[in-house]
Amino acid sequence: MEAFKSWFFLDDAIVCLGAGIASEDGVPVETIVDNRRTETSLTRGENWAYLEGHGGYVVPGEVRTLQEKRTHGQVSRSYATLWLDHGVDPTSAGYFYMLLPGASAEETQARAADLAWVDVLANTARQQAVRIPSLGITAANFWNEGTAGPLTASAPCAVLARENPDGTATVSVSDPRRDLTELTVTWHRPTTKILQSHPLVTNATPGRQLTLTFGDLSHQHGTSITVTISA
Repeated sequence: MEAFKSWFFLDDAIVCLGAGIASEDGVPVETIVDNRRTETSLTRGENWAYLEGHGGYVVPGEVRTLQEKRTHGQVSRSYATLWLDHGVDPTSAGYFYMLLPGASAEETQARAADLAWVDVLANTARQQAVRIPSLGITAANFWNEGTAGPLTASAPCAVLARENPDGTATVSVSDPRRDLTELTVTWHRPTTKILQSHPLVTNATPGRQLTLTFGDLSHQHGTSITVTISA
Protein backbone atom coordinates (compact mmCIF):
# COMPACT_ATOMS: atom_id res chain seq x y z
CA MET A 1 0.00 0.00 0.00
CA GLU A 2 1.12 3.56 -0.72
CA ALA A 3 -0.31 6.90 0.41
CA PHE A 4 0.75 10.53 0.79
CA LYS A 5 -0.65 12.41 3.79
CA SER A 6 -0.25 15.95 5.10
CA TRP A 7 -1.65 17.61 8.22
CA PHE A 8 -1.57 21.42 8.37
CA PHE A 9 -1.99 22.73 11.93
CA LEU A 10 -3.78 26.09 12.20
CA ASP A 11 -5.17 28.22 15.04
CA ASP A 12 -8.45 26.33 15.44
CA ALA A 13 -8.30 23.57 12.85
CA ILE A 14 -6.16 20.82 11.36
CA VAL A 15 -6.45 20.48 7.59
CA CYS A 16 -5.86 16.87 6.50
CA LEU A 17 -5.01 15.89 2.93
CA GLY A 18 -4.47 12.46 1.44
CA ALA A 19 -3.51 11.55 -2.12
CA GLY A 20 -2.10 8.74 -4.22
CA ILE A 21 -3.73 6.09 -2.03
CA ALA A 22 -3.10 2.81 -3.83
CA SER A 23 -3.12 -0.86 -2.93
CA GLU A 24 -2.95 -4.26 -4.62
CA ASP A 25 -3.61 -6.40 -1.54
CA GLY A 26 -7.20 -7.32 -2.40
CA VAL A 27 -8.65 -5.88 0.82
CA PRO A 28 -10.64 -2.71 1.62
CA VAL A 29 -8.60 0.43 2.31
CA GLU A 30 -9.82 2.97 4.86
CA THR A 31 -8.70 6.27 6.33
CA ILE A 32 -9.57 6.52 10.02
CA VAL A 33 -10.65 10.08 10.79
CA ASP A 34 -11.08 9.28 14.50
CA ASN A 35 -11.44 6.22 16.72
CA ARG A 36 -12.15 7.33 20.26
CA ARG A 37 -13.19 5.69 23.50
CA THR A 38 -16.20 7.74 24.58
CA GLU A 39 -19.84 7.43 25.55
CA THR A 40 -20.83 10.88 24.33
CA SER A 41 -23.22 11.41 21.42
CA LEU A 42 -22.13 11.73 17.81
CA THR A 43 -24.17 14.10 15.63
CA ARG A 44 -23.99 14.20 11.83
CA GLY A 45 -24.97 16.87 9.32
CA GLU A 46 -24.19 17.75 5.72
CA ASN A 47 -20.39 17.64 5.37
CA TRP A 48 -19.84 17.61 9.14
CA ALA A 49 -19.98 15.58 12.33
CA TYR A 50 -19.75 16.59 15.97
CA LEU A 51 -18.64 14.51 18.94
CA GLU A 52 -19.93 16.10 22.12
CA GLY A 53 -17.20 17.24 24.47
CA HIS A 54 -14.42 16.60 21.95
CA GLY A 55 -14.88 18.70 18.82
CA GLY A 56 -16.00 18.74 15.22
CA TYR A 57 -15.14 17.20 11.88
CA VAL A 58 -15.68 18.82 8.50
CA VAL A 59 -15.67 16.09 5.85
CA PRO A 60 -16.93 17.01 2.37
CA GLY A 61 -18.57 13.96 0.85
CA GLU A 62 -19.37 10.68 2.54
CA VAL A 63 -17.94 9.80 5.94
CA ARG A 64 -18.92 6.61 7.72
CA THR A 65 -19.60 6.59 11.44
CA LEU A 66 -20.14 3.94 14.08
CA GLN A 67 -20.88 4.00 17.79
CA GLU A 68 -20.50 0.64 19.49
CA LYS A 69 -19.62 -1.23 22.65
CA ARG A 70 -16.56 -3.45 22.50
CA THR A 71 -16.26 -6.27 24.99
CA HIS A 72 -13.14 -8.11 26.03
CA GLY A 73 -13.63 -10.61 28.81
CA GLN A 74 -15.60 -8.90 31.57
CA VAL A 75 -14.88 -5.37 30.33
CA SER A 76 -17.10 -3.39 27.95
CA ARG A 77 -16.21 0.04 26.61
CA SER A 78 -17.96 2.45 24.24
CA TYR A 79 -16.24 3.79 21.12
CA ALA A 80 -17.00 6.25 18.34
CA THR A 81 -15.36 5.81 14.94
CA LEU A 82 -15.37 7.96 11.80
CA TRP A 83 -13.73 6.74 8.62
CA LEU A 84 -13.46 7.14 4.85
CA ASP A 85 -13.92 4.08 2.65
CA HIS A 86 -11.62 3.96 -0.39
CA GLY A 87 -12.82 0.55 -1.56
CA VAL A 88 -10.78 -2.51 -2.50
CA ASP A 89 -7.47 -1.91 -4.26
CA PRO A 90 -7.80 1.83 -4.96
CA THR A 91 -5.41 3.15 -7.58
CA SER A 92 -5.27 6.86 -6.76
CA ALA A 93 -7.72 7.70 -3.99
CA GLY A 94 -7.59 10.90 -1.97
CA TYR A 95 -9.38 12.96 0.62
CA PHE A 96 -9.70 16.33 2.31
CA TYR A 97 -11.16 16.93 5.75
CA MET A 98 -10.71 19.19 8.76
CA LEU A 99 -10.47 18.42 12.46
CA LEU A 100 -11.80 21.11 14.81
CA PRO A 101 -10.54 20.25 18.32
CA GLY A 102 -12.73 21.69 21.05
CA ALA A 103 -15.19 23.28 18.62
CA SER A 104 -18.89 23.46 19.40
CA ALA A 105 -21.58 21.98 17.18
CA GLU A 106 -22.47 25.49 15.98
CA GLU A 107 -18.85 26.30 15.13
CA THR A 108 -18.53 23.01 13.26
CA GLN A 109 -21.67 23.69 11.20
CA ALA A 110 -20.46 27.20 10.39
CA ARG A 111 -17.08 25.95 9.15
CA ALA A 112 -18.76 23.24 7.07
CA ALA A 113 -20.97 25.90 5.46
CA ASP A 114 -17.87 27.92 4.50
CA LEU A 115 -15.61 25.43 2.73
CA ALA A 116 -13.99 28.34 0.87
CA TRP A 117 -12.30 29.19 4.20
CA VAL A 118 -9.51 26.91 3.02
CA ASP A 119 -8.28 26.67 -0.56
CA VAL A 120 -6.70 23.33 -1.46
CA LEU A 121 -3.98 24.34 -3.91
CA ALA A 122 -2.62 20.85 -4.56
CA ASN A 123 -3.41 17.34 -3.40
CA THR A 124 -1.39 14.86 -5.41
CA ALA A 125 1.34 12.31 -4.87
CA ARG A 126 3.84 15.06 -5.77
CA GLN A 127 2.65 18.08 -3.77
CA GLN A 128 0.05 18.88 -1.12
CA ALA A 129 -0.71 22.49 -0.30
CA VAL A 130 -3.38 24.75 1.19
CA ARG A 131 -4.02 28.47 1.51
CA ILE A 132 -6.12 30.12 4.20
CA PRO A 133 -6.76 33.70 2.97
CA SER A 134 -8.16 34.97 6.28
CA LEU A 135 -4.94 33.95 8.06
CA GLY A 136 -2.56 34.95 5.27
CA ILE A 137 -1.09 31.45 5.31
CA THR A 138 0.09 29.27 2.43
CA ALA A 139 1.57 25.91 3.40
CA ALA A 140 2.94 23.12 1.23
CA ASN A 141 4.59 19.73 1.50
CA PHE A 142 6.64 18.91 -1.58
CA TRP A 143 7.11 15.17 -2.02
CA ASN A 144 8.90 16.00 -5.28
CA GLU A 145 10.17 19.17 -6.88
CA GLY A 146 7.50 21.29 -8.51
CA THR A 147 4.95 24.05 -8.00
CA ALA A 148 1.96 24.21 -5.65
CA GLY A 149 -0.03 27.43 -5.90
CA PRO A 150 2.39 30.37 -5.53
CA LEU A 151 5.24 28.19 -4.20
CA THR A 152 7.92 26.38 -6.18
CA ALA A 153 10.59 24.09 -4.71
CA SER A 154 13.56 22.43 -6.38
CA ALA A 155 13.46 19.36 -4.11
CA PRO A 156 11.27 17.66 -1.47
CA CYS A 157 10.69 19.98 1.51
CA ALA A 158 8.06 21.71 3.64
CA VAL A 159 7.29 25.41 3.16
CA LEU A 160 5.13 27.81 5.17
CA ALA A 161 4.55 31.38 3.93
CA ARG A 162 2.72 33.84 6.16
CA GLU A 163 1.59 37.37 5.24
CA ASN A 164 1.30 39.65 8.28
CA PRO A 165 -1.06 42.62 8.77
CA ASP A 166 1.90 45.03 9.14
CA GLY A 167 3.04 44.44 5.55
CA THR A 168 5.82 42.01 6.41
CA ALA A 169 5.84 38.33 5.59
CA THR A 170 7.82 35.25 6.56
CA VAL A 171 8.88 32.15 4.67
CA SER A 172 9.81 29.10 6.73
CA VAL A 173 11.46 26.09 5.11
CA SER A 174 12.38 22.70 6.54
CA ASP A 175 13.99 19.50 5.31
CA PRO A 176 12.13 16.72 7.16
CA ARG A 177 14.07 13.99 5.34
CA ARG A 178 17.38 15.59 6.41
CA ASP A 179 19.15 14.91 3.12
CA LEU A 180 19.21 18.20 1.21
CA THR A 181 22.57 19.75 0.41
CA GLU A 182 20.96 22.51 -1.66
CA LEU A 183 17.43 23.85 -2.11
CA THR A 184 15.79 26.71 -3.99
CA VAL A 185 12.33 27.95 -3.02
CA THR A 186 10.42 30.59 -4.98
CA TRP A 187 7.38 32.48 -3.71
CA HIS A 188 5.64 33.98 -6.71
CA ARG A 189 4.71 37.17 -4.88
CA PRO A 190 6.16 40.69 -5.14
CA THR A 191 8.59 41.63 -2.36
CA THR A 192 10.79 44.68 -1.81
CA LYS A 193 13.55 43.68 0.58
CA ILE A 194 14.89 41.10 3.00
CA LEU A 195 14.43 42.18 6.62
CA GLN A 196 15.98 39.17 8.32
CA SER A 197 17.78 36.19 6.82
CA HIS A 198 19.62 33.09 8.08
CA PRO A 199 23.23 31.92 7.71
CA LEU A 200 22.10 28.92 5.64
CA VAL A 201 20.43 31.19 3.07
CA THR A 202 23.13 31.51 0.41
CA ASN A 203 21.11 33.82 -1.83
CA ALA A 204 17.93 35.86 -1.38
CA THR A 205 16.50 37.77 -4.32
CA PRO A 206 13.38 39.93 -3.82
CA GLY A 207 11.48 41.58 -6.64
CA ARG A 208 8.51 40.46 -8.70
CA GLN A 209 8.99 37.14 -6.97
CA LEU A 210 11.07 36.01 -4.00
CA THR A 211 13.75 33.41 -4.64
CA LEU A 212 15.62 31.84 -1.72
CA THR A 213 18.57 29.49 -2.11
CA PHE A 214 19.63 27.39 0.86
CA GLY A 215 22.85 25.55 1.56
CA ASP A 216 23.21 22.21 3.34
CA LEU A 217 20.06 21.57 5.41
CA SER A 218 20.78 17.93 6.17
CA HIS A 219 22.20 18.66 9.63
CA GLN A 220 19.30 20.83 10.82
CA HIS A 221 17.35 17.83 12.19
CA GLY A 222 14.27 18.97 10.28
CA THR A 223 14.02 22.32 12.09
CA SER A 224 12.65 25.31 10.19
CA ILE A 225 14.67 28.18 8.76
CA THR A 226 12.75 31.45 8.54
CA VAL A 227 13.31 34.52 6.39
CA THR A 228 11.41 37.77 7.02
CA ILE A 229 10.61 40.06 4.10
CA SER A 230 8.83 43.31 3.35
CA ALA A 231 6.12 43.52 0.72
